[in-house]
Amino acid sequence: MAVLFADVALPVPLFRTFTYGVPEEFRDRIAPGMRVLVPFGRSTLSGVVVGLTDRSEVRGIKPLRDLLDRQATFTDDLLGLTRWISDYYLAPWGDVLRAATPQGLSIEGHRTVCLKDRAVLATALAERLGKTQRALLELLRDGSTISFLTIQNKLHVASVASSVASLEARGWVKVQDTLKRPTVSVRAVPYVRLSDAGRQALERSAPERTPRGLKTLRKYADVLADAGTVSLRDAAEQTEISVASLRTLVKRGHLELDQREEIRDPYAGSDEVPPSLTLTDRQRAAVEVLQSALSERAFQPFLLHGVTGSGKTQVYIEALRRALELGRTAIVLVPEISLTPQTVRRFRSHFGDDVAVMHSQLSVGERYDAWRRARDGRAKIVIGPRSAVFAPLEHLGLIVVDEEHDSSYKQYDAVPRYQGRDTAIVRAKLNHAVVLLGSATPSMESYANAKAGKFRLIELPDRIDHATMPEVKLVDMVLERKRRFEEVKKQVKEKGGAFPKTLGPMSISLTMRDEITKRLEKKEGVILLQNRRGFAHVLECLECGHTERCKNCDVTMTYHLKTHDLRCHYCGARRPASAKASAGTAAAQACPSCRVGEMKQLSFGTQQVHEELQALFPQAKILRMDRDTTRRKGSHESILRRFGSGEGQILLGTQMVAKGLDFPHVTLVGVVSAETQLLLPDFRSAETTFQLLTQVAGRSGRSTLRGEVLIQTVQPQHYSLIHASSHDFNSFFAEEIRFRTELRYPPMTRLVLIEFTGLQESAVERRSQDVAKMLRQAVSQGEEVLGPAEPPIARLRNLYRRHILIKRDRRLDAMSGALRELIVALVGERQEKGTGDVRVSVDVDPYGMM
Repeated sequence: MAVLFADVALPVPLFRTFTYGVPEEFRDRIAPGMRVLVPFGRSTLSGVVVGLTDRSEVRGIKPLRDLLDRQATFTDDLLGLTRWISDYYLAPWGDVLRAATPQGLSIEGHRTVCLKDRAVLATALAERLGKTQRALLELLRDGSTISFLTIQNKLHVASVASSVASLEARGWVKVQDTLKRPTVSVRAVPYVRLSDAGRQALERSAPERTPRGLKTLRKYADVLADAGTVSLRDAAEQTEISVASLRTLVKRGHLELDQREEIRDPYAGSDEVPPSLTLTDRQRAAVEVLQSALSERAFQPFLLHGVTGSGKTQVYIEALRRALELGRTAIVLVPEISLTPQTVRRFRSHFGDDVAVMHSQLSVGERYDAWRRARDGRAKIVIGPRSAVFAPLEHLGLIVVDEEHDSSYKQYDAVPRYQGRDTAIVRAKLNHAVVLLGSATPSMESYANAKAGKFRLIELPDRIDHATMPEVKLVDMVLERKRRFEEVKKQVKEKGGAFPKTLGPMSISLTMRDEITKRLEKKEGVILLQNRRGFAHVLECLECGHTERCKNCDVTMTYHLKTHDLRCHYCGARRPASAKASAGTAAAQACPSCRVGEMKQLSFGTQQVHEELQALFPQAKILRMDRDTTRRKGSHESILRRFGSGEGQILLGTQMVAKGLDFPHVTLVGVVSAETQLLLPDFRSAETTFQLLTQVAGRSGRSTLRGEVLIQTVQPQHYSLIHASSHDFNSFFAEEIRFRTELRYPPMTRLVLIEFTGLQESAVERRSQDVAKMLRQAVSQGEEVLGPAEPPIARLRNLYRRHILIKRDRRLDAMSGALRELIVALVGERQEKGTGDVRVSVDVDPYGMM
C-alpha cells in the first residue's frame, strides 16, 4: 500500500483523529505509533500516528511537518490500550497518548502573547474592555511573555482565544507560536584510550629520557596502559592528570576519544545475593498454578489474597522467573508509596540488570533511560507505579499488581483519570498474558470478581517462617482521657497546686506510652502511624469559636510548627500563624478574630505527635517520615536505612510507613488515630480504614518475635475496626457488601462523576442544573442520575464546585449511546457566552468524591 495519508491523534479536547498528508521523504519510514509535528490552526502540535492509508475523503488536507521518531514510541498493543482508555474513561485519545509519552520526550507547540505597548493600559478605551480582557492586560503589564495555558490557569477560564484575538486585532498584543523541545536526551560520556601513535611515540623514547611533551603521556601510560578504554573522568582521577591536559593529548593524536552512551541507573551496583528461601506448601501450590497458566500463553486473571507476611512477593518472583524462562517480559506495578529501595533491591537480587525501575523520585534522565532499556529489550522486567503500565515491553507475558487495592492506582487530578489496576488487566488481555493482583486486603471490586468467578482466587492464609499474626488491641480514647484526668488529679493532690484549666489534646495514650516503654527497654522497634502531616489540623478559639480556614478552599488550614505558619494541603496556600500569646506551648496563639481567646489544637498531625514523643521519651531517637521530611531525593531511603540499622528506635509517619516495610525487630505498631479515614463522608471510608489498619498492623511481628498492635480510637465498636483487630477480611467483606448492595454503590454499580467548577457560584449551579436535566432525559434502564449537589469541599482553589453522580448497573457492559454522546459533548464542548466559564470534568469509576 502506498502511504499517502496519516491519521493523527492530537492532545486537544476532541474525540476524533485528524488526517494529514505524508510528504514523500517520510513515506518509507513512517509507521503507526510514531510521533509527528503537524499544523493545527495557527499552531504546531505534536501528535501520534494511529493509522496510515492510501486514500482519504477529507478535503483540504495539509501535510505533516516533521517525523520525530526513528522507532515507534508506541507499540501496536499500546495504541490499542490507549484507545481503550480513551473510550472507557471518556478522555480524548490524544490526551491519553500524551500522558503515556515518557516525561521529557514531548515536543509541545504552544502560543504565547505579550504586550506591544504599555501605554494602552492608560487609555480610556482600555477601561471599557470586558473583565477577562482587562485581567489579561494586567497579567502582561510587566512586559512578560505568557503562554495561553498559563493565562487560562491564572484567570481560571476555559479559553482566552477570543479575548486575545480581540486585543490582537486592536494591535495591543503580539501573538507568537513556539515549540518547546524535549528536555531529555541520551547521555554521551567521553572515553579515552592510548592510540597507536601514542604507543609508538613512547616506544621511540626511553623512559629516563622522555621529552617534556611526552611526560604527561608517559604518566598516563604508566597507570592506564593495560586498562584499555576508560572514561575521561576516571582517567583524570586515576592518573591525577587534568581533563584539559588529557584533551590536549587527544588533539596531538596520542590518545583516542569517542563518545559512549551511559545509562543513568541509580540502582546500578546495588544488587545483593538473594536469600535462600524454602517455599511453604501454600506458596508452592500458588507458584505451580501460575507457572501452568504462563505456559498456556493465554489471558488469565488471578487474585492472590495473602495475609501480611505470607510471602506474596516470593510468589511474584517465582512467577516472574517462569515468564523470563518462556522468553516473555513482565511489569510489576507497585503503589508509589510502597516503591521503597528495600522493594527494588529484593527484585534486583534475583534478576539484576533485567530490572528497570520507573518512579517520580527519579530524574527525568533516569526515567528516560529506563524507558529506552525496556523498549530496546535490554530490560525484561519493569517495576513502577501506575504509569509503568505503559512500559514499551514486547512479548509481554505477566503483569503483577501488588497491593491492588491501593487508591494511588487511580489517576485523580489530570486527564486521563484511569485506574492502573484495571488498565493492567486490559493490557494483559491484549497481550494474551497472565495478570496477578495481590493484596492482604483486596478491593471490594476485585474480591467480588473473584467470588463471581471472573478472577481465579489463590489464598495464602498463614505467615511464613511460622510467624504468627500480631495481637491487635483497640484502645478506647474516651476511657484513656478519663484515666489521664484521674492521673493529673492524683498528681495535683500529691504535689499541690491548681488543677489546669484544660489538659489539651492527647495523641499518645497511657496504654501506648507503657507499651512503647517496654519495647525501648528491650531494644525492639516501634512503628507509629498518624495519617495526617503537619502539627495541628484544626485550630479553634475556645472563646469565640473562630477557626483558621483557607481563603481559597472550604477547609481548615494546618498549623506547621517548624515554620510557624498555616498551610492549606489542597491548594498550597500559606500565611503566617497568629502571634503567640505566650512563650508556652506552640498552640498558645492569640485569636485573630476576638483578640481575647487562645487558638487551641483540636486534632494533631505528625509534627505534634513527634513533639509529644520527644517529651515522653527524651532518650529515644525518633524518626519522622511524611511528605515534609521526604521531599529531597534519597531522603526516603535514608530514613528507612537509619531505622533498620537501629539508629532510630521509633518510626513515626503517615501511610508511608504502612506498606512495603519488613523490619524483623519491630514488635509494636501503634495507630495514633483510627478516625482520619473513617470519618470522611465517602462510601469507601470503612474499606480504606480497614485496609490501612490491616496493612500497618502487618509491619509488626514479622519474625519469631511476637508482635502487638495498638489502635487508638473513639469508635471501638465500628465494624471495620473490630474486623481489622481480628484479621478477618471475609467477615468485613460480608458486612460491607450488604451496605453497598442496599445503597447501590460499587461493586454493585459503576459510577460516573461529573464535576463543574467556576469562579461564579451562580453560574456553576445553573450549568450543573441544566446538564442534570439533559442527563435524566438521556439515561436508560439501569442508569440513575443524582444531583447536582455540593461536594463536602464546596470550594477548592478559589473555584466553586458541584457534582453530578451517575449510577449504572454493573451488568451493563457499555454506557447507553445517548448518555455517552452527551458526556462526550460535555468534555469536548467549547465555552459559550453566558456559561460563566464553567469547566466540566468527567471521572469514570471515581475513588475520591470529596
